[in-house]
Amino acid sequence: MVRKGKRSYVIEIKAASEARSDRLIPLMAQAILQARSRAKRLGGGTAPLAVVGASRVPTKVLDQIREFARLHAPEAAIGVVDLEGLRVFAGAGLSSLSTLPQADSSRTTFDKVKVDLFSDLNQWLLKVLLAPYLEPRNLLNAPVGHYRNASELAKAASVSIMTAFRFLRELTVEGFLHESSRIVRLVRLEELLRRWQSAAVRPIVEIPVRWLLPGEKRALLRRSLAAVPDRACVGLFAAADALHLGIVRGVPIHIYVSDLRAVPLSQMSLLRIEDGRPPEAVIRVAAARESVFRGAVRANGMPVCDVLQVWLDVANHPSRGAEQAQVIFKRVIKPMMERMRALDG
Repeated sequence: MVRKGKRSYVIEIKAASEARSDRLIPLMAQAILQARSRAKRLGGGTAPLAVVGASRVPTKVLDQIREFARLHAPEAAIGVVDLEGLRVFAGAGLSSLSTLPQADSSRTTFDKVKVDLFSDLNQWLLKVLLAPYLEPRNLLNAPVGHYRNASELAKAASVSIMTAFRFLRELTVEGFLHESSRIVRLVRLEELLRRWQSAAVRPIVEIPVRWLLPGEKRALLRRSLAAVPDRACVGLFAAADALHLGIVRGVPIHIYVSDLRAVPLSQMSLLRIEDGRPPEAVIRVAAARESVFRGAVRANGMPVCDVLQVWLDVANHPSRGAEQAQVIFKRVIKPMMERMRALDG
């Protein structure tokens, strides 16, 4: 409760992780009802004040909230606030409290922070959003669920709320998020996946290697991976084989590692090839280590890149990579997209 002069208010405050009208308007309606109920019980001339807030409320959303209140609860006192300095109030004795954010070029705002939609953690979050529609489930290691907001997504994906908030905001800005769905839903999937595949073409460290000891390649590979648990996994064409999607033969085994300093080749019983001989395997330092290793699955008793990672990695590989990517798209990704579109039907 607050008091200003002779007026007293009971305040109900609601906060949203996303400053969207379909999130804030229902919260405003709920806040109005609850503030009214509490004020009625208190009596004594106490008035209800409903307030909603988010990290940053755009002008368009602010106008929609005020118009909703004007049409459906014209007698209600309301407030809209954010972390950027917005303070807008409507009601007896409250208008003087309203302030707008000060223009300040030195202050970092969400609009000024450049968000890479395909950063390491954002790629992981994309996998989490796609996981419920991928079949079979053992092709991706990710939580399977539906999320109403950034907080729920952050908790499921084990990332910070700010990371999830900025990710969803960037999806919204670029038109990849359904605006009226009650859950976080991706749209324009073809364009999103095309951009993701293009963004995956980045410089990457690759080292040709051979095993120190002779032996059967699969057994040697298992021993190498077991020597550095959770810090290495099979990638590209060998991973496609392990997931029963492979069509390319005769390509050296690709092994992702998280960091060469943390995963020395000697620990994996591997030796760098420097004399031009054909490699038995290729070590790849993961540029997006969170996305690669969080999404990795187990197949044939080994850690293996998930199907989405394989699709991204092989697409531009000179050894029939485009053909391998097309097989994965036809057998896994296209059915996934069809399941997502079925929601609209």
